[in-house]
Amino acid sequence: MTPPASRRFHRVIAAIDRLTELGGVAGALSLLGIFISIGGEIVARNVLGVSLHFSWDLAGYLMGACFLFASAAALKGGSHVRVTALLEVVPRGAARVLELFACVVGLAICVLFSWALIDMAWLSGLRGSTAATAFRVPLVYPQAALAAGAVLLTLQCLAQLLRLSRGEALATGPGLE
Repeated sequence: MTPPASRRFHRVIAAIDRLTELGGVAGALSLLGIFISIGGEIVARNVLGVSLHFSWDLAGYLMGACFLFASAAALKGGSHVRVTALLEVVPRGAARVLELFACVVGLAICVLFSWALIDMAWLSGLRGSTAATAFRVPLVYPQAALAAGAVLLTLQCLAQLLRLSRGEALATGPGLE
């Protein structure tokens, strides 16, 4: 018989998971934006004979946002690459320690990554930096989206650590055989 799951940190994990769902929606909308931007460029160039000068820049910004916003949802769902071969051959206690260690290291990396992106967006906002292309978008906006996605990934790493601390197994997606 499996012992009942701990309710410790339930509210924190639930709040992070709700934000993660919103991040997944933002990632999906970013992907749709890429499709519309590039699709519009293809139609404009082939049918109207003009190019939408902003489409590639916009698609690049949206790609970064899509990647980072969707990363938290992928982590929660077990879709990130996770090598479990070592965990399967060591004793259960050692596997738990390895998972906790890996989660702490991942959280530390995400904190530093988030800090760097927040700092970059903040400085761009203070300096009024714009893209060096014809689009001339103020860089604070796409950089803030990247920072928000990184913070969301960091929060989901924290939620994973809290899940491990209360004895839960982390989600694993289907592996390649």
